[in-house]
Amino acid sequence: MKRAVVLFSGGLDSTACLYWAKKNYDEVIMLTINYGSNEERVTNRVAEFFSKELDTPLKIIKLDFLEEFSKLRGTTLVGGETPKVSAEELERMARETAKSVWVPARNVILISIAASLLDALGGGDIIVGFNREEGATFPDNTPEFVEKMNGMLEYGAMEEVKVVAPLIDLDKKGIAKLLKELDAKYEYSSSCYMPKGFTEDGKPIHCGECESCVRRHRGLIEGIGEDRTVYAIEPKI
Repeated sequence: MKRAVVLFSGGLDSTACLYWAKKNYDEVIMLTINYGSNEERVTNRVAEFFSKELDTPLKIIKLDFLEEFSKLRGTTLVGGETPKVSAEELERMARETAKSVWVPARNVILISIAASLLDALGGGDIIVGFNREEGATFPDNTPEFVEKMNGMLEYGAMEEVKVVAPLIDLDKKGIAKLLKELDAKYEYSSSCYMPKGFTEDGKPIHCGECESCVRRHRGLIEGIGEDRTVYAIEPKI
């Protein structure tokens, strides 16, 4: 039996991974990690929606220490105000924004938790939403990072556990196309660093001004020619 744990953060990438995993694995578990981020309440509700929508068990784990370490570092994702960017500034400001929203060793920690769960269950794959577009800015979204983590897991887990990154060669435009192919209800996902709550029918309301919102909107428009996301302010691309 093929088993997978999807690291689910609520955005386009992890939503695409969840739908992809449901097509490619016999058993799928969603794993959402809380560490005091600004979007945590929205992320949890999004995770609960997709858990019901795709009939997939969900585990939500709270990491108080990661919240403490994030505040110690000063990441704006935890209790701060994330930078606002325009499409014209997107690439120029990417590294500056990455430093602002960096959560200390987050992907190392999240993969380790997923590996521990799979090791307890008898092994399987950890599905992550790493992609080419974010890999250009974040070193822990690259093929090299996946390779290094898999090398570590050969020694760190008793059962066979490995990281699988199905989006690793895609940008947001390619991810948008995959979401359409998978008939995913992406409008119920949330990419926003500073979400504004929900509509009456349960769609997250994105700020429309943070880097993540701008990338999301650009990818959907360029990839599939539509964006059903709800924004407080329509992103300009």
